[in-house]
Amino acid sequence: MQLKKVIQPLVFSASLLLLLLSCSTQPSLQKYFVEKLDDPAFMVLNLPLDLNELFDDNLTQEELKVLEGVDKLNLLLLRKKEDIVEKYDTELKRVQSIIAQPQYQHLMDFKAFDNAQGSLLFEGVIDQVDEGLVFFHSKTLGFGVMRIIGSEINPGALLALAKKVDGKRLEEKVKSMTSLFEESLDENRQL
Repeated sequence: MQLKKVIQPLVFSASLLLLLLSCSTQPSLQKYFVEKLDDPAFMVLNLPLDLNELFDDNLTQEELKVLEGVDKLNLLLLRKKEDIVEKYDTELKRVQSIIAQPQYQHLMDFKAFDNAQGSLLFEGVIDQVDEGLVFFHSKTLGFGVMRIIGSEINPGALLALAKKVDGKRLEEKVKSMTSLFEESLDENRQL
């Protein structure tokens, strides 16, 4: 009887400790996106745009199937401005430390318009990708992260599609989204 009274609290304590240790305290991109929803310096969007608009018309049936597997895109942007230089540097380092975590696997680096540099990453395993990530930053424009969330996303197919993105079309989309964001900020400042 005495042994039972001693073992039960030990088992309970050990179970509680395992539960607490299994909970991740590391920041995730999803938490970061949610945290920045109320920060007026950031633009956070769920993108309803048609992904087909970013590509030339010569996609294969397999590539079109990959696009259909994308359920949603989340985009976070922070423009680099003189009045938030310190905040910008801090937030850039935070995002870079998040994507440097082991759960985010690197696919490739790229260079884009206005001397932007970026990386394609994914979370999950090769056969079962939870989300694809596009991280980019520019010394003049700012930085952004796009989360590509879907079912059965193949990193190899994602990489092949990334190479087929029409740079001019992508630049036009990003600039139009950025100008909408700036217009929205200006309207909120006037209120």
